[in-house]
Amino acid sequence: MHDYEWYVDLVAEDQMHCYKVEEVIVDLISPYQKIQIIKNPTYGKCLIIDGKMQSAEKDEFIYHETLIHPALILHPNPKNVLVIGAGEGATLRELLKYENLSIVAVEIDPNVVDFAEKYLWEWHQGAFRSDRVRLVFEDGWNFVRDTNERFDVVVLDLPEPYPDTPAYRLYTEDFYKMVYNILNPSGIVVTQAETVQLGQEYKHFNIKKSFSAVFKSSYSYQTFIPSFDGSWGFLIGSRDNLDPFKPVDVINKLISQRIKGELRYYDGETHNHLFHLPKYLRGAF
Repeated sequence: MHDYEWYVDLVAEDQMHCYKVEEVIVDLISPYQKIQIIKNPTYGKCLIIDGKMQSAEKDEFIYHETLIHPALILHPNPKNVLVIGAGEGATLRELLKYENLSIVAVEIDPNVVDFAEKYLWEWHQGAFRSDRVRLVFEDGWNFVRDTNERFDVVVLDLPEPYPDTPAYRLYTEDFYKMVYNILNPSGIVVTQAETVQLGQEYKHFNIKKSFSAVFKSSYSYQTFIPSFDGSWGFLIGSRDNLDPFKPVDVINKLISQRIKGELRYYDGETHNHLFHLPKYLRGAF
């Protein structure tokens, strides 16, 4: 990217998204992945991993609030959370809005955390240093396979499942079975689950087939992320019966009781919007 004025994200064989590069802040190759941070006039600082847009300063709150809060609000009484993919730290930032919540955060690549701490304060806001966060540098597969701990909520904040990458097997039925086994009886798991953009929704559907084979009580949900230039899918599942469809006032009451800190995107109305899928997606899933 040093040689070009534009960052080009090839999102499909017939589509690409282009972002003007004002500045290249980081450009390195770690033992696990290529990590880049650029600055764009509209989206501010952008984190790019293996050539794919992962998170942008101006709209990351949409993704991270959507990933975290439905699971934490729907769980009857969450006390401890496992995060696979500590990344830029914004997932931890959102979790720390819940008082008395203990968090184990697993990240395969220490370089991501190092550079997030140095360059992405807007995301983590010091969350890596919280005494309620235990940071573990390990492959997520190995941690879930070997741990004796049990969790109320497991958050899978992973890069897309490209073959020959460490994340690929973290979207398989075998991995979801291991996650199931480390959940407490009312435990909930949530994962980012690829684009649901028209014509590409099969990517989400492929993940859901593996996910719903293990978590019988499971739901797709989605929201539009401007810096991704498309609608993004998530999956939530539980060892217990899970009903995400709650009245707006019930969700808002739970938010007021549990969350200390500002929410810019998620509330009761948004919660219901997330889970009410358009007809073409309901038919596919």
